[in-house]
Amino acid sequence: MMWKEISTFLLANPIISLFLALAGGYYIGKLKIKSFSLGSTVGVLLVALLIGQVGAFTIAPILKSIFFDLFIFVVGYEVGPAFVQSLKKSGIKLVIQSLFFSVVAFGIAMVIFKIADIDAGEAGGIIAGALTQSATIGTATSAINGLAISAAAKSAMTSNVAIAYAVTYVFGTMGVVIFLKNIAPAILRVNLKDETKKMMESLNLDTSDSSSPLLSTLATRSFEILQLPQEKMTVAAFEKKFHDKIVLQQLFSQRKPVDFDAQTLLKKGQVVTVLGDSEDLWKLIKEGVNYKEVFDDAYRKIPLLTVEVMLTNEYSYHALSRLTDHSIVIAEAMHEGTKVTELSTLKPGDRVTLAGPARSIKKVLPTLGYPVENGAETDVSFLSIGLIVGLLIGLLVLTVKGVPLTLGAGGGALFSGLFFGWYQNKKAYFGNIPSATRWFLKSVGLNLFIAAVGLEAGSQFIKALGAMGIQVLLIGAVISILPHLLTLLFGKYVLKLNAVDNIGSLAGVGTINAALNAISEETQSSVFSLSFTPAYAIGNITLTVMGPLVVSLLAH
Repeated sequence: MMWKEISTFLLANPIISLFLALAGGYYIGKLKIKSFSLGSTVGVLLVALLIGQVGAFTIAPILKSIFFDLFIFVVGYEVGPAFVQSLKKSGIKLVIQSLFFSVVAFGIAMVIFKIADIDAGEAGGIIAGALTQSATIGTATSAINGLAISAAAKSAMTSNVAIAYAVTYVFGTMGVVIFLKNIAPAILRVNLKDETKKMMESLNLDTSDSSSPLLSTLATRSFEILQLPQEKMTVAAFEKKFHDKIVLQQLFSQRKPVDFDAQTLLKKGQVVTVLGDSEDLWKLIKEGVNYKEVFDDAYRKIPLLTVEVMLTNEYSYHALSRLTDHSIVIAEAMHEGTKVTELSTLKPGDRVTLAGPARSIKKVLPTLGYPVENGAETDVSFLSIGLIVGLLIGLLVLTVKGVPLTLGAGGGALFSGLFFGWYQNKKAYFGNIPSATRWFLKSVGLNLFIAAVGLEAGSQFIKALGAMGIQVLLIGAVISILPHLLTLLFGKYVLKLNAVDNIGSLAGVGTINAALNAISEETQSSVFSLSFTPAYAIGNITLTVMGPLVVSLLAH
């Protein structure tokens, strides 16, 4: 009797059921078996499918669309800069390999789907699970809802998407992790730790101390200008005289601070406050005929600055490593919203928070990137316009041999996000979506959508799972591993990629963060991130687009 009452209550209050799935799913997703965890998305789906056993839930389609479109737009927004960067000539081999993987995976999947007579719903779910791209659930579902079929057929197909995903995801993750970490190095006949070491040496990266060194040898001194060593000496000329190892921080005339820039002329009688290495300051002290040290604390109050910097294409690790020469420390480094401890892995598009004397920071900024106005407030107008553009793109239909092909709302929002993210990367003062907001929209947006899909599919779960049988699991396993194997060989023999780039890019294009983590732990190095990042950006796009393509081709 109590079970009936609970069932009735949950069916009458689907919003409570949604958040129950969210609460339970996130908890289950955090549970680990050694280093493996299901993750929040699979956790939410399993809990939603379980709750769905109480009866047939109906969730408003527009609600699901809002959740998913917000999620997929932010995905595009975040990978946009890295995607554009990956298309540049320097990473062309990684781009080719990533596209090769996507084409091969799609081709293998379509051949198997045709031979095994897999319906569009199952196919979309297998693609999503076997290739571990949860976003494909949304794009496939969106494509199904656009088909000219009955509501009952749409419901059945949508349920099959969720169930096939749940069946194939675990092997899609664990199987590929084992393949890339253990089997791929054996196929390539390399010791991955040795290859990693060689890669680090070739890149001239020293990761023995990944944090900013302590500023133990830096000091602040003040000097009165007795006479100028040359006529009309500017601030820039003064600093250049000491090879820019000493930075002028403050300038005083008659004990009052004076505003200045690099072209300001120094005058006799002024007091300069400088910061630099003790050894370099000693050179200044020895010029006693020109400068006299002043021991007055009033002159030594240096204005400090903390600023977040977007690394640009001009950035180099060499420039970053020399920050301590300018009395600057790196307080924090972020890559795609994740904290980075190994600074050698930073790339253009990543963000670093610098702390140090104001003028020192202003001086080095041109060699690194530009400051980011990253407040807590989201530019909602920018976000909304981006979504409008994406939804309009999703309405476009291309008919090829009588088969209508469309990205749908989800695919359109993804491509719109790519452009808007790339644009915001170039104009950091505009269109800000803070990292906390992005995490919320990505994680909670996707998982609310997944919870809705799971609740609706739950009542059909047992029946559909029985109908699918072991066939779906085996198909998923083949689609998970075979494209990785073929692309690994393509990377070695055709593209001549080294083992680190080969394996790192495969983890990226498969969008398998767990594989990157496992490989990095095994080798005690984050150098795989260098090839993972551009491939990951491409994989997020190509694998997500597979959803509507598979549905369109199999449903007609």
